[in-house]
Parts: sequence; C-alpha cells; structure tokens
Amino acid sequence: MKDVNERIGLTCKRVYRESTDIEEIRKLYDRSFPDNERIPFGWLLQALGDEQQMFAAYDDEELVGMYFLYLLKDLVYLSYICVREERRSRGYGSLLLRKICLDLKGKRIVIDIEECRQEDEDYLMELRRRNFYLRNGFVPTGIFYHIYDVDYELLSFGGPVSKEEWHHLISHHWGKRADTAIYREG
Repeated sequence: MKDVNERIGLTCKRVYRESTDIEEIRKLYDRSFPDNERIPFGWLLQALGDEQQMFAAYDDEELVGMYFLYLLKDLVYLSYICVREERRSRGYGSLLLRKICLDLKGKRIVIDIEECRQEDEDYLMELRRRNFYLRNGFVPTGIFYHIYDVDYELLSFGGPVSKEEWHHLISHHWGKRADTAIYREG
C-alpha cells in the first residue's frame, strides 16, 4: 500500500441501508464519537435520502473512514467525519476532507466542533481537532451553540454562514429538536 500522501485520492462510496459493509461502518461510527454526540446509527440509516447522505471512504478495498451530510440548497452540514483509529495521523483525515470539499465545490460546508476551553479536560484534543479543520481551509463563523449538554463552535468552508442559515438547515433536518439549541456569538 502506498503512503497516503502519494495517493491521488480515496474512493468514497455512498452508503445505503443494504450496503454490504454496513456493520463495519456502524462499528467505526460507534467507536469514533462519544455517546452524547452520536445520533443512533439506525436513525441515520432511516434518514438516508437525497438530503441526508452517508459515505464510506476506502483505500483500495480497506474501509478507512466515513462521513454523514445534511444538505439544503447550497449549504451542507458535515455532521460526522471519522477515520479508523489505526489510520489516524497518517494524512487520511486531510485527504478525506479535501475530497469532500472538492466533491461539494460551489457549496458552503459547515461543521460543528466542541468548543475549545482551556479548563476542559479534553482541551488539547479539542484544540488539535480545531486546528486540523483550520489547516484544511475551514474558518471560524463566530457562532457558538449549546445543545444536548455540549458546547459547539461552527466552522465553515466555501463561504460565510449566518446563524439564521445554520438554524434553518438544522430545523429542516431535525425538526423541533433544533429549537433546543441555545446560541451565542463569540
């Protein structure tokens, strides 16, 4: 297997409920996100359609990552993105993120990350994650929100995103649950 930096790109395949490696994708998802930030995988599968899409990323035939998108017109919420633990720190995350941004060229992409606070137990990990997205072209939006006992910061790629646009997108997909978000600008 070539070094990831020598590779032209990963192969990303759209995931459907009947995809053959759905259990491996489920395990990757479950291991990659904490319980309080993870929507039940079955709910994600039930939601799949034109506006909610999941993709699996492969290096040759090996599953190396996955991501989940919420789409609404020219705005895309990159809700979940992960790389297999044994493949992290090898360039796969940056390669996958670049591929997503290229595939969604002309659209604005927004992600939410845990807000970085020095007093947080996981501060260094949160800061590392934030810096990863900044290195890969995402920029702070100045929008912060709290939902389900987690504080998030929004970052965007491809153009600015307003709080109103963000809330419209999550309301469209989450329904009334989106109304529990508490916003602040920073």
